[in-house]
Amino acid sequence: MILYKYVSFNSAVNIIKGKSLGFTCLEDLNDPFEGTNFGFSSLGDVTPRAATRGFKNHFSHNYAVLSLTRNPLNSLMWAHYGDSHKGIVIGIDIELANLTSSDEFIIPAQLGEITYVSTKNKDLNRIPSIDKLNEIKESDLKFKSDIKSYLKQAFLYKSLEWGYEEEVRVIKSLIDFNFSYHNPLPLSEVLSDVKGSRWDKLRNNVLGQPLFCFNIPENAIKEVYLGACFYRNMCRSNEEKDKELHDEQLDYFKVQNFDLFVCEPDYSGWNLSASLVNKNN
Repeated sequence: MILYKYVSFNSAVNIIKGKSLGFTCLEDLNDPFEGTNFGFSSLGDVTPRAATRGFKNHFSHNYAVLSLTRNPLNSLMWAHYGDSHKGIVIGIDIELANLTSSDEFIIPAQLGEITYVSTKNKDLNRIPSIDKLNEIKESDLKFKSDIKSYLKQAFLYKSLEWGYEEEVRVIKSLIDFNFSYHNPLPLSEVLSDVKGSRWDKLRNNVLGQPLFCFNIPENAIKEVYLGACFYRNMCRSNEEKDKELHDEQLDYFKVQNFDLFVCEPDYSGWNLSASLVNKNN
């Protein structure tokens, strides 16, 4: 199955050249309600607010999220995550990329479909005791029956307003890496003794956030879509240097091992369409 990642042009080049996908921690996502839908009851040793904050803090620093989507031609997704239609969408074969591995991921792609709801859950989970709240700070939670509900509430529920994203998530536990969210060491150093590690740690140069990069095989990238504005603006530029840059960029994508598409608006409706520019042989 192919799922899609909306990114800027520069990020797309980094993904394709580096053959890796960046995972982001919960606290660095763009929705402040992430990790707050536990549905704790009001009866217990601590308040639902305190319990929610404790659980969210644990999940924020000990797990990383890769967000994918099912649709490469979603106009809102292009506007919000595809650099206002000037970016790129990358189609990834999740099986070839090993994103379906239950050994590698605490929530693999086949279990990571987001559920969109109009209201938060209430009285779904018993309020944890203080001892349980302290225990969760130290434990390596696994996707098993006693905490399955917590993991689902933390990562797989969002407000109905976000439904247009059609999001599918892959969740990685960072606890085995033996380093903190703010640890300055590169992940490659932390994992230097781990044979065959497929992970690297980078820092987002723009936002200063850590990115946990999972290496994937080259043939896992199956499709690439150029944004409608990216392609149109480069073609219509009167600057010779812009046209040369456009040709260089297009030639770079054409020689890669994936199908290349160009997006454009359907002028008879409100949908985007995609035209095949280069077929992978």
